[in-house]
Amino acid sequence: MKRRNSFIPEHLRDEPRTPRQEQAALRRAQIVEVALGLFAQQGFDGTSTRQIAQAAGVAEGLIFHYFPTKAQLLTAVLETHHSFAGELRTLLAEAADVPASTMLPRLAAGWLDTLRREADITAVLFGTAQTNIEVGDALRTLIAEGIARLSAYLQLRMHAGELRATLPLESSAQMFFASLMIFFVAHRLLPADEWQQRANAFVDEMVSVWLDGARA
Repeated sequence: MKRRNSFIPEHLRDEPRTPRQEQAALRRAQIVEVALGLFAQQGFDGTSTRQIAQAAGVAEGLIFHYFPTKAQLLTAVLETHHSFAGELRTLLAEAADVPASTMLPRLAAGWLDTLRREADITAVLFGTAQTNIEVGDALRTLIAEGIARLSAYLQLRMHAGELRATLPLESSAQMFFASLMIFFVAHRLLPADEWQQRANAFVDEMVSVWLDGARA
């Protein structure tokens, strides 16, 4: 899947950019990638903006030009390929007519793949969210957006007659995502082969149980 540059406002992402804008976007993306690598290695509190600037080969002032706070560097991960947010938006935007029995396994498998691939930075992100208000607010906003988007999709499938009319949409969406997070936390340290085997089985079983309670 082609990924959009996540550092350009959404309403401008499809508009042509000048060479200067392109260079700024690339430099900003570079800073984020360097910062995330250091956060994963040293932790959020153990990494300074000076270290990030040195590793990225830029002046520390340039970091603050793009990101007024260090927390904004970490929350930038929520809009990059390190997060499933972009894929979730794209998949659900195109999924109105796709049955839940097809779409939900795709969403579940995709999110687990992202969580596993980005396990180190995900752990830093969720850990920092417990102590840093700015990071916590950004993470809660993203989670709320994901729940709202999945709820809207489930409502479409309800109107299509696939899901029961009394299905509690928000709670159902929360349970769907919460189940995946619990699986990730419990099994993220497994060897790759065992992780994949268990993840595949869990997605099949979890979606089956979810649909048994949700179908019309």
